[in-house]
Amino acid sequence: MFYATLDSTKVWKQIVDALATLLTEIHLVVSSSGITLTQYDSSRAAMVDMELPRSIFQQYTCTEEHDICLGVAEVVKVSKRMAGDDRLVFNLDESEKRFEIKMIGLAERTFKLQLLTPPEERTQKISPTFDIQAEMLTDAFKHMVKDIGVVSNHLKITASSDTLTFAGAGDTGEVEVVLKLGGDESSLFSLRTMNEATSMYALSYLTEIAKAMSGDSLTLRMTAYKPILLEFSIAESGGMRYLLAPRVERR
Repeated sequence: MFYATLDSTKVWKQIVDALATLLTEIHLVVSSSGITLTQYDSSRAAMVDMELPRSIFQQYTCTEEHDICLGVAEVVKVSKRMAGDDRLVFNLDESEKRFEIKMIGLAERTFKLQLLTPPEERTQKISPTFDIQAEMLTDAFKHMVKDIGVVSNHLKITASSDTLTFAGAGDTGEVEVVLKLGGDESSLFSLRTMNEATSMYALSYLTEIAKAMSGDSLTLRMTAYKPILLEFSIAESGGMRYLLAPRVERR
């Protein structure tokens, strides 16, 4: 059995947007402690890792662990029908193989989505170590991605002891965005550097990830020529992480 209620449609839409940015199907693992998801995108260049503790929900009952697999397109369509003041009720109908989303507001509307067959094996979480950890304003990251996108389809990140530099280059020119640690107006809150590092990533992925980011701040972790990890919170106690493989520079 799984049953939960959520008073905020805004939170649910943030969750759906964050998953839909890279996935075509979502594989939720629902347990007594909350909801988790760990999946690669179709190209296996990126991983999505989500944790939603039961405390996010106003009511939460789960008597055994369930694998709930849904088509993203259908979940997005249903989410768009939610009104801002609706109260949401989620229920798993195992006998009919349906996931129910009920919206209670001026009317009571129930959508029943067909469950897809989950993968035979769950994707295992990856917990790499990183040389760089930075915390910054989410809006600063979003603006930076748009700036780099004016001239480039890739993003090079260079981290030193007190500076995080984002750069890109293309046929029409180059662009560089520098975030410096310190000062009341700095959008870079903290920067821990074990080793200076430079690495490059596909801007197409980062653009989609940036669009889905919510919250005021995010954490960036990286190591030279290794995947980058971008993490932000959802509903305070929940978390969303994206792990993106580096772009190999041709020499």
